[in-house]
Amino acid sequence: MRRTGGQAVVDALDAWGADVVFGIPGVHTLTLYDALYGHPRIRHVTTRHEQGAAFMADGYARASGKVGVVLTTTGPAAVNALTPLGEAYAESSPVLLIASGPTEETAGTDLGTLHEMRDQFGMLKKICGQGRRVNRVEDIPEAVSEAFAAMQTRRPRPYVLEAPLDVFKAEADLTQPQAESLAPPQPDAGLLKKAADLIRTASRPLALAGGGAQGASAEVVHLAERIGAPVGLTANGLGVVPADHPLFLGRAETMGPWVTKTDLLIATGTRFGDPVVRSWREARPRRLVHLDVDPGVIGRRYPAEVGLVGDARSGLQALCAGLDEKASEWSPEEVASARETPQEAGALPEILKSLRRALDRDAVVTSDMTMLCYQARRRFPVYVPRSFLSPNYYGALGFSVPAAIGARTACPDRQVVALCGDGGFLFTAQELSTARQQRLGLPIVLCNDNTYSAIKRAQDRDCGGRHIGVDLENPNFVSFARSFGVNGVRVTSCAEFEEAMQMALKADLPTVIEVFLPAFAP
Repeated sequence: MRRTGGQAVVDALDAWGADVVFGIPGVHTLTLYDALYGHPRIRHVTTRHEQGAAFMADGYARASGKVGVVLTTTGPAAVNALTPLGEAYAESSPVLLIASGPTEETAGTDLGTLHEMRDQFGMLKKICGQGRRVNRVEDIPEAVSEAFAAMQTRRPRPYVLEAPLDVFKAEADLTQPQAESLAPPQPDAGLLKKAADLIRTASRPLALAGGGAQGASAEVVHLAERIGAPVGLTANGLGVVPADHPLFLGRAETMGPWVTKTDLLIATGTRFGDPVVRSWREARPRRLVHLDVDPGVIGRRYPAEVGLVGDARSGLQALCAGLDEKASEWSPEEVASARETPQEAGALPEILKSLRRALDRDAVVTSDMTMLCYQARRRFPVYVPRSFLSPNYYGALGFSVPAAIGARTACPDRQVVALCGDGGFLFTAQELSTARQQRLGLPIVLCNDNTYSAIKRAQDRDCGGRHIGVDLENPNFVSFARSFGVNGVRVTSCAEFEEAMQMALKADLPTVIEVFLPAFAP
């Protein structure tokens, strides 16, 4: 079968089950886009910036558990995707960037060719940590398979596939590509038995689950119930155990006192990120069973008595198969009291309460780097996996709105809401146009106080209240939204907010709900 390089890419994506790709066409990717024309199974979402496209692919990946695909042309377009790729790397999200690159003849020659830059592939691979440049059409199906295998059998981090622009245009005889059946890595049977023996003898077992357990929610809950282990969740693990489950302990950062009391900590899908380690201070697990698909994180922070390298879901299934039901010495009252958080007055806590009342149990919430979102990570109840998406570690501003577009594209039958501040919103606000073009009903909660609030507070704390670079002159956000042909409303009370949210959830276009904090009265 005679195929161009562009057709080879699309055929391979189709074989691996890709149904949506995000991007902007360019003169270097015309053949690739021509192969997408009229495709019966792969839909293209045209964005307004490549940063938005890659954030959308990230949101799609986190909400669905599938690989998110972004397409860019050479040079500035590929560079525009760098920030989302860094975000995807930090949060272990499977984002595949397919980019055109310079030809072999022009790469590194400094001849002034269009979109010329030094070592594009080296730069992209440095951020992603993995990738491949292909120089022949015949190598494309294998390269796409390699990308999907890497993201689905190892720690799911981004991958870059670069093809010179002339390779997209070239032709070769290819067979129809086939996706492989990928078995997740299994922990060693002997180590599973050793872990089960430790669990049997533990009187106060404690569990911790991170982002790597998002696909193993049922198994984490089953293990906890089987052995009576309270479960704490990292920021990326929110939703793995429902917030109203009797064994849900709360955020991992609050677990320090429990770690000092437990005789066995069972950690799944977490690298023990810096916020957790710092908040635990001197608390260290006396005995640790650590299950993770990435062998590099086991023993990095705390020595593991048993390190299980493997997939969270199949690993926990195998572990539970060797365990009988048992009671622990933790009392239900202890767990319930640990979940209690002090009530805070003010606009932001009340907004979060109103939001939770308005949403379905399985609604997806995307957040940004802003005060409302920081509180949401601690206080917003999350009930199902893959429903709270946040830029926790890399901390990229502008994540929320495009990630919500990606999540809504992945989950068209679920409510999706974006939370953001006035500063971060304007990083990627042009993607309102994408959401409108895709006809996405998408409430965007925009807290506006005309400042970079978190930085201003830090200047109050660390710089004696000397403020520089943090006060903003914002547009009229309601008029701004309406200029894109979408809904916009300003609210100054919880009653107005709840009414606006109900209307936005019923709308078939985006709605910007500006929460004007200087005048807000809960």
